[in-house]
Amino acid sequence: MMTRFVSYPLISLLLLLVLSLAAKAQAPALSGEAYAFHDQPNGAYFKSYLKAAQSIYTAPLHWNKKQWITAAGVTAAGVLLYVYDDEIRTVFRNNQSEEADFAAKYLFEPWGSGLYPAVAMGGFYVVGLAFDDVRARQIALGGTQAWVMSAVTVQVLKHLTHRHRPDQDNPANPRLWEGPFGEFSYTSFPSGHTITAFSLASFMSSVYREKIWVSVLAYGLATGVGLSRVYDDKHWSSDVLIGAALGFAIGKTVYRLMQPGGKLSIATGRGGGVALVYRF
Repeated sequence: MMTRFVSYPLISLLLLLVLSLAAKAQAPALSGEAYAFHDQPNGAYFKSYLKAAQSIYTAPLHWNKKQWITAAGVTAAGVLLYVYDDEIRTVFRNNQSEEADFAAKYLFEPWGSGLYPAVAMGGFYVVGLAFDDVRARQIALGGTQAWVMSAVTVQVLKHLTHRHRPDQDNPANPRLWEGPFGEFSYTSFPSGHTITAFSLASFMSSVYREKIWVSVLAYGLATGVGLSRVYDDKHWSSDVLIGAALGFAIGKTVYRLMQPGGKLSIATGRGGGVALVYRF
């Protein structure tokens, strides 16, 4: 059993590197048209974080009626889960298993903590250097930006709300919020693992939007991250939903900012879906 637990993370890291190299071999996966974005971690690249922050944090000021309806729908879903947070937690606590423990700890948790994303984006950048592929380096830096912006955003929200985690009280209480002046140890809302996983998933699915399997894999892993946080009793279900929604929006925003000269907005599609639209 010890060998199994030690070897799995190493195998996963090696697999990520192999997938990165395989992507390069399957043109035009990486070697398509370059973006209007930085391909080196220089001063200009780090300044682009200010533009990303401005686009993300001022977006509500420019929403139209449909965009506010979309935001209201997400909020309503979050409120619904909030009402049943305790019941949902009980379902997860009553369905624990050794296999699920293993998957949560070694497959999903590292995607949210940043270990696997760091390897994946690092792999893209190494491939970009090795093959002189500008687009690969841009993807690596763009994905890193989505990841960092989601991490910053979630920390701000955590310390404005200071919600108690389910494993911090006995009995657990989903209604405990300390507000901006609460103790720093209460950081349940929203889920940091989930927002970072979904930001990278939405970014990569946009980059490879013509490859359905990338979206299925990316969002499947991100969903697993969110569920694992409830399973591990680290977050309430409402924490996870809001984290997923924020991560999705951040990943799409960063991707759109990589396109030349346009304006970013959120819109609802005919089928009721949510889309980020770039108007030229």
